Formats: sequence, structure tokens, C-alpha cells
Amino acid sequence: MQVMIDVDGGPGGPTTVDLEPFPLPARPGVMCDRPPRVGPVFVPSHPFPAESAARALAEMGGERVLVACPPLVSPGLTRLALAVGRLLADAWEAGWPGPVPAPVVVCPVRPRCAWQTGEIVLPHLVSVVTPQAAQLRVVWELKNRPRAECWLSSVVPADALPAAVAA
Repeated sequence: MQVMIDVDGGPGGPTTVDLEPFPLPARPGVMCDRPPRVGPVFVPSHPFPAESAARALAEMGGERVLVACPPLVSPGLTRLALAVGRLLADAWEAGWPGPVPAPVVVCPVRPRCAWQTGEIVLPHLVSVVTPQAAQLRVVWELKNRPRAECWLSSVVPADALPAAVAA
């Protein structure tokens, strides 16, 4: 199913993506997207939380995008999180001067207790436009502290100056 998504109101505007269906078990795990896109692979995380398993897989490397899938997460939201993760990875790799950076770790629902492990949870507002409707969703990105500091140093303020408007 093709939809148009816009992540965080970026300068490029909406991007057309294909939310391809894939099997998603009803147990917690991590959806792994390997660099040559042969399709996502599900890795069960039981007895560990999906977020912890995603962080462990990110440290091992070899993946491009990791989607933490807590129990009973919606397959539709998981497909959206994978598409957003791919767009974030594309943007991250385009601005990265060296070898391939660490994988992007996203979650379709707000991850629990990530702050206790030193992770920073960053919400991305996603506009989803289909022929039938337009919706707003949130996809959560998990960043470790060094990567978050690198991201913060690359953020530049908008050119627009704040202006007061008379009521």
C-alpha cells in the first residue's frame, strides 16, 4: 500500500513510501531491516523487553533499521515505524562523512523505561496521507547519549524569527 508520509514537517515535504505487508508474530521482538533490503526479519526478544533487544542488536551492528515491537503492537504501526526508520537512516547517512553510522532504532509506541538505561526517546510527528484520509502519528526513536549529542550539534535553528501577534 502506497502512502505519503512527512516526518517532523521536514523541508522536503511528503515522501511516497510503500508500506509492504510482512508477517508480525504476536510476541515481543525486533524487526530488523538489513542494508540490502531483502525484507524485514523478525527476531523474538522473549524473555527480554523488545527495547532492550533492539539496543543489543544495534550495538552488534549489521542492521540499518531496528523496530522494537512490544507485545500486541499494531502491524500497521510497525510498518509505519519501519518506513520512518528507513527515512531517518537515509537522512542520517546522507549527512555522515565516514563509514555507515549506527542503526536507527525506532518503536511504533512509546517505549517504557528507556531513560533508566541512558537512552533518549525522541518523538517524531508523522503525517500520513492516503487517498481516504490524513492522519497524524508518532514514531519514537531511541538514541544513545553519544548519538543524541551528535544529533543535537547538527540541529540548526529555523530562519524565522518569533513574532508577536495582536489578539
